Amino acid sequence: MNIQDAMQLIASFSTANSAKIQTFALAVSDDNQVGGKQLLHSLEQASNTALPNDVAVYIQSACPAQSLSFEAVGHPVELLPANELSWQPEMLVQLTGDLAKWEKDWLLIAHEGGDPIIVKASEQGEHSKVYSAMQGMGFWDFAPIADSIGQFLVCVSAIEYALNFPGLTQPLDDDFNLAAGAANWLFPFLRQHAGAHYDEWASVFENYLNY
Repeated sequence: MNIQDAMQLIASFSTANSAKIQTFALAVSDDNQVGGKQLLHSLEQASNTALPNDVAVYIQSACPAQSLSFEAVGHPVELLPANELSWQPEMLVQLTGDLAKWEKDWLLIAHEGGDPIIVKASEQGEHSKVYSAMQGMGFWDFAPIADSIGQFLVCVSAIEYALNFPGLTQPLDDDFNLAAGAANWLFPFLRQHAGAHYDEWASVFENYLNY
């Protein structure tokens, strides 16, 4: 899923997230496009390699100008603003031991409660897989959570939309079951659009296997 298609899909269901859609749209202004090209050039110079097309399009058209938060179960997912994209993320420089072993092709684009979400610049192709890992393991064991940056944006937007589903005052019960109205929308949506990563996104809800 490319980023343009992802943005259209998000806009098709997102009313509660309209402010986020507008923030994404700000990134396609003329001034920000120039800044995006400069950032892209800077990142490519620093790594001495061309960034994958998916990453380049994200930086130049959809990367937020300021930190952008998506509600999730537990910690929110935070998209890094363009000026914080780095091969050596500031938020991770204090880590020690195996966690300090940050590969040179890992580009941090987001995090969830400090757990990094990356793309790998060495994976050249039409789309860039998105990976996540947990700091608590004491070493980095990145696993794929989306087949493209566009798919990743769709999934984080869908989770937030479900947690603020129209007409529901309590989307989650004490056992982390998603309320029926939201579940009837979210789980079929994720089955269609998250593909092989359905369990990764849906399993934060206890009742995801019931749909």
